Amino acid sequence: MIKVGLIDLNLQCRSRIKSLLELQHNQHFRVTLDVGTTDELKTVKPALGPDVILLDISCGGAAVIPYIYARFPQTHIIVYSDIKDQESVLECVRVGAMGYLLKETSIADVAASIVVTYEGGSVFSPSVSRLVVKQIQQSLDYQANLSRRERQIVDGLRNGLSYKLIGYKYGISLDTVRQYIKRTYKKLNINSKGELLAHYRS
Repeated sequence: MIKVGLIDLNLQCRSRIKSLLELQHNQHFRVTLDVGTTDELKTVKPALGPDVILLDISCGGAAVIPYIYARFPQTHIIVYSDIKDQESVLECVRVGAMGYLLKETSIADVAASIVVTYEGGSVFSPSVSRLVVKQIQQSLDYQANLSRRERQIVDGLRNGLSYKLIGYKYGISLDTVRQYIKRTYKKLNINSKGELLAHYRS
């Protein structure tokens, strides 16, 4: 049996998914969590924590994902939403979503995705997969143009370290850090830290 959680403001949608999942004869699903908002999770006993949660991010966005994991650390979250802009998708993946399905997905595919996720895999709707793949390719392209030290500097900036702390971490002077950053900007054809971070988000 796979315990499933539904978090969606749309009660009609939750009821439909719950009914359809329970009609799947090739798998045994049990909906143990059926709420409209993450605030309602406070009333749910941890023992009833689902194996897999279908989450609509319409209310709260990706920020609710870490909150859910804090409440149910053993669960796996699949975003199940009509929201499909690149920024939302990538942010959800960044904070821990194990899959991302659009609500146009057939119930058979939703059920199969729950099983795959429960067994340790990840499933994304085709158009969402393309966004994720493009992000990975773009990130690899940027990194391929940089030396090992330049990549370390970039990682430091992405993690919010100051130039001074980056220098301390890698045993190099502040002037050397600045030189690496200047060289990195030139290679990536950018002029600021904001543009650098945007390269890795877009």
